[in-house]
Amino acid sequence: MSYPMTPYGQLLLPPGQLHLTEFTDTRFTKTVMELSHHLQVPTDMVLYALLGVISTTCQGRYRVKLPTHQLRPLSLAILIIVTSGGRKSTLLKQLMEPLLKVEWEERQVYRKRLEEHAAEIAQWEAERDGLLRAFKRQRGKGTPVEIDSTALKAHENVKPDHPRRFSLAFEDATDASLFAHLAHELPSASLITAEGKTLFDSAMFKAFGKLNALISGDRITVDRANQPALELDHVSLGVLAMTQPGVVQTHLDKRGDEAREAGLYARLLVSQPASLSGQRFLNPEAPSPKWEAWQEGGARLETLARENRLLLFAPETNPTVLEFDQEAIRMWVQYYNEIEAEMQPGGRFEHSQDHASKLAEIAARPAGSLHLFEGEEGLIRPETLLQAIDLCNWSSVNFHSVFQPVPQICRDAQLLNNWFQDHRNRGIRFLRPT
Repeated sequence: MSYPMTPYGQLLLPPGQLHLTEFTDTRFTKTVMELSHHLQVPTDMVLYALLGVISTTCQGRYRVKLPTHQLRPLSLAILIIVTSGGRKSTLLKQLMEPLLKVEWEERQVYRKRLEEHAAEIAQWEAERDGLLRAFKRQRGKGTPVEIDSTALKAHENVKPDHPRRFSLAFEDATDASLFAHLAHELPSASLITAEGKTLFDSAMFKAFGKLNALISGDRITVDRANQPALELDHVSLGVLAMTQPGVVQTHLDKRGDEAREAGLYARLLVSQPASLSGQRFLNPEAPSPKWEAWQEGGARLETLARENRLLLFAPETNPTVLEFDQEAIRMWVQYYNEIEAEMQPGGRFEHSQDHASKLAEIAARPAGSLHLFEGEEGLIRPETLLQAIDLCNWSSVNFHSVFQPVPQICRDAQLLNNWFQDHRNRGIRFLRPT
């Protein structure tokens, strides 16, 4: 297999191999391992859930520049499928704690701003009433009113703005309320829930076209009856949904073909971890758990969440652009090309080209979020991108298991072909019979 470039040195979409990297000594992996151990939840479940929360804190203030020179948001759409009793709510409660702390602090400030705004509006309305009375008197006398008219217009331009409300995460929101929030409050939000049925049944999730556009970072116009249209441009929307297999299957039976055709599933990172039920034993003699990694990780989430406060006062602020270093650029291009090659007849993505066409772009997004979570400065390093690629590769396996299951005989043939391809890639053309 050849590509129009110097290869990175290893296949980034390896056949028969899912994880490219071992757990490294990073803030992200240490936090994942600690949460998984103390809460007794699957590691994969923590990997993608934490990634979704990190993305929520970063997506409003940052964009990532692809090697193709396109800017993309850091927002992600993540679906985690876990059986009942998998401790979805327990994990999500822990992960959301830093964000909810920041939102609580901002609510207290918001209430004070509302009181101040009410006083400012009362004063503004009193001044406007005085100008109106003067304007009517002048008209009644038949004298020119140009000066008074100008004063009225000038006064209208200094009407105090209603304070914006800080909220990064919604569990259950109508499409109308979410669009209004993105347009008038904060240009960044995520739908986050441990009860995926609520999300699947919501009006927001049924508006496939607008949902896809917002996840992709595209501009949309929302027409409203008897109200001005909402222009949503440069806004970020993420999704983190945890749900049970039965809920997903019901959704697939009802609207699966429509959602797949609309391109919604192609934008998903999917995780389907094995349940730990029956293995979560308690040890009364075990020492009290230490949360050293989570304290550091949670503090970093708080810091990233607070950066979004700037958008309350300056929503038009241009986002900071994250870029890859030269080695990471070569790595991303190789990953893109390997995916493209696998879309050929007989390739891994022959029947899932919708999913494959988004995979390289999706990999760039978590790379940006992980870069920020680690507190790295400068360009995104190849080690960070490699970790993001690993997450996408593992998600791709789960995607096909959920949305494109194949018969067992085909899966066996695919595994055998991957095994042969692994040998071919290493230059082995003949195998001795054993």
